[in-house]
Amino acid sequence: MKLIKSIKGMLIFVSILLTNGLIAQTTTQLQKARVKLDINEQWTFYRGELNEQEVTSTTFDDSKWEVVNVPHSMKLSSNELDNSTDTSYQRTFHRYIGWYRKELKVQANASQKVYLEFEGAHQHTKLWVNGKYVGEDMVSGFTPFHFDVTDFFHKDGKANTIVLSVDNRLNPNIPPDGDRRDYILYSGLYRDVYLVVKNPLHLTFDWEDKYAGVYITTPSVAKNNATVSIRSTVRNEQKSAVSTTVVQRIIDQDGYVIAKMTSEKEVGPNTEYTFNQTAGITENLHSWSIDDPYLYRVQTIVYQNDQVMDMVENPLGIRKFDFIDGEGFLLNGENIELIGVNKHQQYPFVGDAVANSLHRKDAEQFKEAGYNVVRLAHYPHDNSFVEACDELGILLIEEAPSWIHFVEGEWFDNLEEATRIMIRNHRNHPSILMWSGGLNHRGPVERLHYACKEEDPTRMTGSNGAPWTGPVHSGICDIYTPMDYQNTPVTEDDFSFLCEHGSSKDALTNQFEVSKSRASANRFGVALWTAHDYFSFQKDWGMQPRRPFSIYRVPNPVNYWYKSELTKTPMVYIADERASTDTKIVVFSNCDEVELYNNGQLVAKQKPDSDPNRSFCNSPSYTFTLNSEKGDLKAKGLIRGVEVADYTLNKYGKAYQLKLEIEEQNKTMVASGSDMRMVRAYILDKDGNHVIGDQSLVSFKIEGEGILVGDAEIGANPNKAYWGTASIVLKSTLTAGNFKITAKAKGLKSSTIEGKTLPYNRDIRQQNIAEVYDFPIVKVDMGGDDQLLQFDWYRWDGTNSSTFTLKDYDNAEVTVSSKQENQWTTAFGLLGNQPYLAMDGVIVDGKDELSITFKNLPKGTYDLKTYHHSIKVLAKVKGNAILEKKLNTYQINVEDALGKRIAVPAIEPTSGTKLRNLFPAKANYSITSDGKSEIKVIIKNYAQDIPVVLNGFEITKKNKTQITKQTL
Repeated sequence: MKLIKSIKGMLIFVSILLTNGLIAQTTTQLQKARVKLDINEQWTFYRGELNEQEVTSTTFDDSKWEVVNVPHSMKLSSNELDNSTDTSYQRTFHRYIGWYRKELKVQANASQKVYLEFEGAHQHTKLWVNGKYVGEDMVSGFTPFHFDVTDFFHKDGKANTIVLSVDNRLNPNIPPDGDRRDYILYSGLYRDVYLVVKNPLHLTFDWEDKYAGVYITTPSVAKNNATVSIRSTVRNEQKSAVSTTVVQRIIDQDGYVIAKMTSEKEVGPNTEYTFNQTAGITENLHSWSIDDPYLYRVQTIVYQNDQVMDMVENPLGIRKFDFIDGEGFLLNGENIELIGVNKHQQYPFVGDAVANSLHRKDAEQFKEAGYNVVRLAHYPHDNSFVEACDELGILLIEEAPSWIHFVEGEWFDNLEEATRIMIRNHRNHPSILMWSGGLNHRGPVERLHYACKEEDPTRMTGSNGAPWTGPVHSGICDIYTPMDYQNTPVTEDDFSFLCEHGSSKDALTNQFEVSKSRASANRFGVALWTAHDYFSFQKDWGMQPRRPFSIYRVPNPVNYWYKSELTKTPMVYIADERASTDTKIVVFSNCDEVELYNNGQLVAKQKPDSDPNRSFCNSPSYTFTLNSEKGDLKAKGLIRGVEVADYTLNKYGKAYQLKLEIEEQNKTMVASGSDMRMVRAYILDKDGNHVIGDQSLVSFKIEGEGILVGDAEIGANPNKAYWGTASIVLKSTLTAGNFKITAKAKGLKSSTIEGKTLPYNRDIRQQNIAEVYDFPIVKVDMGGDDQLLQFDWYRWDGTNSSTFTLKDYDNAEVTVSSKQENQWTTAFGLLGNQPYLAMDGVIVDGKDELSITFKNLPKGTYDLKTYHHSIKVLAKVKGNAILEKKLNTYQINVEDALGKRIAVPAIEPTSGTKLRNLFPAKANYSITSDGKSEIKVIIKNYAQDIPVVLNGFEITKKNKTQITKQTL
């Protein structure tokens, strides 16, 4: 027990480094501008009612309590919900109050602010620190909250006693409690908990109020550029006014700062100020899309005078949503039919207490199947799932915690507040398509719609109705999002998204719904109810094998129809007995034709089923009729008569052996004490065929650094195979190391698998904030003394100045020379982008060459872009002298620290054929300086009747990865 106490009372040193200067903060320094530590490990826990005054005392003895790690459920539960006789009101199941205690030592400055941050807890949470009551949260069990514990904490290294009561007992004032529903409210501290330390001048938490935190919008998005607006609220908790500077940095995926905004303001004592800053991305814009979910990062840095005080980072996905009558939904101008699923967060045995890694695994499975949209039913979901959808390219529809019924008064006040907090928490995520402005089955709710619009006017709201209980239109909401289980007619007057529809084991219902949606442009999408089996006291609505994935996340055949419909890689799949029979074989494929063989004999070569109910599907399924006994089946997928995919489903024999697999998700488990993976035991016959129909009880045993969740009492271990697959949840310990798992079943050959866990870093900012390269991007527009300067570029008037000084790079000097006289001129002309850059420059005769010389350039490697717009030259056509535009044929040589070389054999000419995308011709290459020698760039033109033109250049230092002679 002493060991546990020493771990519980670990000392956390909080050292926030204040760095002089606004330019060159290292990533480590910015990570330390705020502290955010995972404190999920080693809480003591007791389930049941206790005397509040006694249990919150610092002298209370919790040595006999259970030691747990978060995420935590107060009780593991069986897939039969412990045989509870509850109704959908859930009056008794998991209606517990639990107590969590932890000792925490913090070494921090007296002026710093200390917070405890919670991603979610079911569902009424109270906090005491060092025996004193701090506060409570009872908005919902699905939204984040925090407590300011600055005045309660010892910051001098002394132990702090933290006590939480987490109360999941029936509370009619906390939605969705108060009435019935079709999902379970599990108990516990089931989402992550953090210690956060800020300086007295800091950014507020996003969910505090409408204007709190950082809010990023893209007011305009075009093909080649986008406007980015960032609103950020800074709080000064000091006794005097301070000079405050906020710097916004937009960072690309390579870590380079591509845009920066700076604003200054004196913020008064104990007040807040909201900064509004706008800039744009005007070059090399990368859009966020389903197929290419490109993410920028936005760092918001707060300075007091010249000292960095705070920094937060948010994702930025540049995308444009349009709803156009007769075209439907457009993402970045492209028409997209949204096809996906609804999702509940529950997992077997652990309920809602799911590790971030499993939330991400759900998103990865959805992406593999091709789903491009998920409705988050019926509550705000974990941050980790939303973040995964940002990264993978899946759109989301999110709603506040509710179902069909509602209660006026405090209940509805909390529902509105939960809606607002949900939006503030997730508004910066590009994957969020729309918010729910209605209640499930009931349709649009004015109060919720207005709350959504106040918090986020940039997104649409959905009505979430059912045609049999609510209005058959969107009402006050933007989008009509009804359910469809009865082939209900859908109005064409609204944009509509079927937020729920039914399924069938052979996927015929799924195909019908998708086809019906695709038949009308304004019906822009559908979502299957639901992705996974789920737990409910609506007995006929819970676990059913027709869904794409079981509660264990094992794929069912219908999943493969979606894969055939939504993915491009050629595939073919034979549905097993869950969808096929002995005489009718169902095949899913995205190929033109499929050949089916039974025991090596061709059964038939067919095209997809011809069915008017599925005529708008990309890939209707194939139905083959067997006239002989079913044996070993093989399907071949053909495109234009060529075999491109195949699949074999052998007739399995008697169950003989087990085969273990751990779903690693391309990432090794970490020793956080709460990381999770699903472990599968596949039941195979002697030849290795999957015995789908087997339901053996499989026992699991682990040795080493891992824990298998659950026991025989709840049906976890041994686990009854579901369609030939037994599953168990693997959880990490707090110690990194190896483990070995063995699976056994009566009469079957056992299987063993080994794995390992890696050390875990509890510093969230070190985990998530990557290196940034904030080098100046110097843009120089060259021309005569009357040139029209390109906006936001430096002017180099070569008729008055023979050199240009790179002030951002230690005053290095740039000169331009030629063998003969060069001319600095204007009025070349370009009808397109960067016209003022292109319309002037320095030119020499085509038989000459231009040399750019860099002197005293600091040591390092630089990206250099030089611009060369072709001009009209005097030419003779049929004896007549006319001005003719000719293309550049430049070669660029470099003499630098790496020696002499051809940097660019031939640059791309100015294109007059790229509509709406006319840019001056440019060359991209690198130069390397040793910090001493001159660097020379020589520009030649092999079409000697065309002048050599240089309109300007851009130069920026590269990251610490340098070009060497060995890499050339």
